Order: sequence, then C-alpha cells, then structure tokens
Amino acid sequence: MLYPSFDELVALKHKASQLLFSSDQKVSSIAGGNFRSPFRGQGLDLEEVREYAPGDDIRAIDWRVTARTGKAHTKIFREDRERSVILCLDVNETMRFGTRGTFKSIQAARIVALLGWKAYMNHDKLGFCFFGDVPSGIEFFKPQRSRKTLWKMFQKLCHPDLNEGPSFLPMEEMLTNISHALPTGVLVYIMSDFSSMNPALEKQLTLLRKRCDVVLIPIDDPADRFIPPIGPLFFSKDGKNKIYINTENKAGREAYTDQWQQTRESLQKLASKLKIPIIPIATNANVVSELFLGLKKIHKMRRR
Repeated sequence: MLYPSFDELVALKHKASQLLFSSDQKVSSIAGGNFRSPFRGQGLDLEEVREYAPGDDIRAIDWRVTARTGKAHTKIFREDRERSVILCLDVNETMRFGTRGTFKSIQAARIVALLGWKAYMNHDKLGFCFFGDVPSGIEFFKPQRSRKTLWKMFQKLCHPDLNEGPSFLPMEEMLTNISHALPTGVLVYIMSDFSSMNPALEKQLTLLRKRCDVVLIPIDDPADRFIPPIGPLFFSKDGKNKIYINTENKAGREAYTDQWQQTRESLQKLASKLKIPIIPIATNANVVSELFLGLKKIHKMRRR
C-alpha cells in the first residue's frame, strides 16, 4: 500500500504522548499557552532588549532605546506562550518507494501523524504543507488550534488523489512559496528523503532558520544507499521510460552508494552549519521509538 489507513493514523494518538517538543526560537504570538522557556513573549519578566525584527509585536517596542540608538528595538519577555507547528511533507514520486518495512510515504505519514497529535495535545496551533505530486504542486494549510486540522491532514495523507499532480517539485521551491506565511518562531518539521541537495536549497534553509526553528527528518529505505547483486532489474514508469540495470556490476553499485553518501554528507554539513537537528528514520525502523529518541536528544541539547 502506498497510503496509510485513516484508522492507523488516528490510533497513533496514544503513542504521541511519549514525544518531546523543543525549540530555541522566539515566538511572536501574544496568546497564552502550555509551553514555557525557551519561548518568549509579553510577560512580566524582561529578558532582553534587541533590534526589532519583522514579526515582532510592535507594542513591545522600547521607545527609549529606539530614540537613543536611532534603530527600532523591542523588549523580549519570558512567560508561557503558545506556538505554531508546521509539518512539511515531501510527496514527490521518490517517496513512493520501499523494499523493507514499508514505503517511505507510509513511514512519513506515521511521523506526521505522531507530530500532529503531539502538537494537538500541547494545545499548539498546527499547520501543514504537502509538496510534490499534489494537484497544485503545493498545498499549504495555515496553523490552527483545532482537531479539524488533524482530520483534514489525515484525509489528505490517506486520499488516493494525493499523488495525482504535476512532476517533481523541489523542496527549495516549496520553502520559497510558503516562507511569507510562516510567523517568526514557528517550529517547522520537514519530512523527505532529501534525494537532492543544491545551493538553492541551502539558501532557503538558511533564510528559514533565521526566523524559525527547524528539524529535518530524512526517511530512507535500505535500498537507497545500497543495491545488492541480484542480477538485472527492470524499471518503468507507466510503461514508459524503461530502463534495465545490471546489479551484478560492482562499479555501478559502488557509484550508486557513493552518490547517496555524498548527498547525505552534504545534508549533514548544511544542518551542522545552520545548527539544524536531524532525525533519520528508515522504512524498516520502529517509527515511534526512533522519533522519541531523536526528539529527546534535541530536547536535552537545548536544555544545556
């Protein structure tokens, strides 16, 4: 099956309570919530005064510092705040692949469901974005605090028309299109196989990281990184673009593995440079335990 069942995604609710969310970004919302430090808001304890940034609450501008320096400055307070969580899911054709465990698309849907349930339990605003083989190329839903958002997301994940859209849409194009809709301080999870890396993606992730908290979740199948010598294989798409691959060719197998390794190393270097955490999850892994351990590690790092 290329699509998860609605009932399976709903049933993941009882496992989502194990997960931890953490962020090191400021939030711009003025509504109260269930999350405390390191989010900052308009409370009683002044934490710092810094230069004004787009998305900051203009009511918190420090006019005395602004007049003295000639540049707009805003007061940052610490208290309980609400936050927004955005789940970005790659639904390009490369995600509809799997040789062990399940398809990447199924594993990704489970991750999205777990994160969505956790956001709902935390009373966070939840939004989501699908990009790739969807009718419009990108489907973005602004953050809302409602169970209806979860149901809508689950229905999109399970609907058979989900992948009847245009050709491959790169991640950097998705980020370019939705960046204007993301408030400062939003927590963004990106689920993809990250099959390609390029300067345009680095630029968009750099811009996103300046305003938002980001977590990357690469989803891989064991065959993404290694092809065993099992003789000639035949591939086709809708009976077209046919290709034969001789897996007995050692040089070909090594080149295949090297290409995957280089792509993943590029992702790791970029994430390290931008201080973006990565939680890799394989198609044959226990998605609940792997996600739990990954989020727990991020939470511990940010509490130091």
